[in-house]
This record gives sequence, C-alpha cells and structure tokens, in this order.
Amino acid sequence: MPSREWNRFMVNYYGDPYTMWHDGIDEKSVTHLSGAERKKAEDMLIASLEEGNHYAAIGLRELRSTRALNNLERLLPLSTGSLRIEIAVALCLIKNSIEAVSCIIDVLKNSAFWSYRMDAARALRRFPNEEVVEALFEAVAEDPDYLVRNHASETLLFLHGMTPRIADRKDIFRHVIVEFEKEDKDSVDSAFSHYKKSADMLRALIEEEGKLREGIIVEGIWE
Repeated sequence: MPSREWNRFMVNYYGDPYTMWHDGIDEKSVTHLSGAERKKAEDMLIASLEEGNHYAAIGLRELRSTRALNNLERLLPLSTGSLRIEIAVALCLIKNSIEAVSCIIDVLKNSAFWSYRMDAARALRRFPNEEVVEALFEAVAEDPDYLVRNHASETLLFLHGMTPRIADRKDIFRHVIVEFEKEDKDSVDSAFSHYKKSADMLRALIEEEGKLREGIIVEGIWE
C-alpha cells in the first residue's frame, strides 16, 4: 500500500495540470519519500523529463539526483521556456555550480513569451552574481511587459538583501507600471524612458541600501 508521502508526491507532481499551474506544487513533497518509493519517484521523474515535463526537472532538482545529470545535460541545449529554466536550475543545484545560469539569462533576454521571461526573472533569485544583476537591470529598463519588469525588480531587491516588494518603493514603481500604445511611437518612447528611469533609480537605491548576498547559490528563495 502506498504511503501518505507517496500519495502527496503524486498529487503534486502528477496531479491535475490546471491546479498544478494555478496553485503551484509543493516542490519539497518528493524529498519526504524514502527507500523503494524514493527510487521509483526518481525513475518516474527521469522518464517524465524525457517527455518534456518541466515539473520533473524540479523534482530531480529537489532530490539532487546525480542519476539524472546525463539526461539534464543532454536536454538543456534542446529545451526552451520553462523546461530550459528548470533544467538549468536543476543542473546548478545538483552540481553546486553556476555554469548553466547563462541559459536562464538567455530566456530572460530572448524568449518571445513574457511568461517565460517572468519565470526566468524569478528563477534568478538563486544566483547572486554580477552577470545576473546586470541582466535583471536590463530587463527592468527594456522589457515591454510589466510583470517581467516587476519580477526583475523584486529579484534585484532580494539578491541585495532587501524586501522584495517593488510596489512599496512608490517613487520607482510608478515608472515601472507605465503603459503604452503599441501603435503609437511617442507612447512607446515615453514609456521606455520611464522604464530606464526606474532601472536607474533602483540601481541607486540598491547601491545605497543593499548588499549582494554571499555565496554562489541562495536556498529558500520563497521563505
């Protein structure tokens, strides 16, 4: 008979897709498994990874699955979007290395889909280094989507040990949220001047009040 921990793992990693997307999953649920159930879960996650399931990369990351390293490394250059982000994060955490961070930055800078760029901005909370910081400032100044700019701003605050809520910095936030009409060049130009202003103001604030976190990887980024 399956354990309660197994049932919880299945609900979180193989449950209703809409609920998983809308409510999120308990990423740590897989870590409560032991023995044969833990190995079975790892086998299932590796198989799901091969099918393109980005939740599988999360589970393998949480298990620190060295068995999955070859799969993750082979799939990384073939992947896009959320799968690319989660594979890169998994490789970084399993190997305790930041060599795959550039792939997350690539999604932030180049993905055509705002949701993937937003996910990349959030994922970069784990990596306090200057390359990440500059990519995030670029997103604040240049990304056309509000949610990407918002999360990039909050990741920058978090990485520098500050409360990650840009809306509380009203003098900066008012520039972040400016909207524009896509067909109106003057409207676009005006909005992007505000975004650059917000990035400049945020940089000045961080230089005055913040300090980049130590270490190459930060755990517990949502606690």
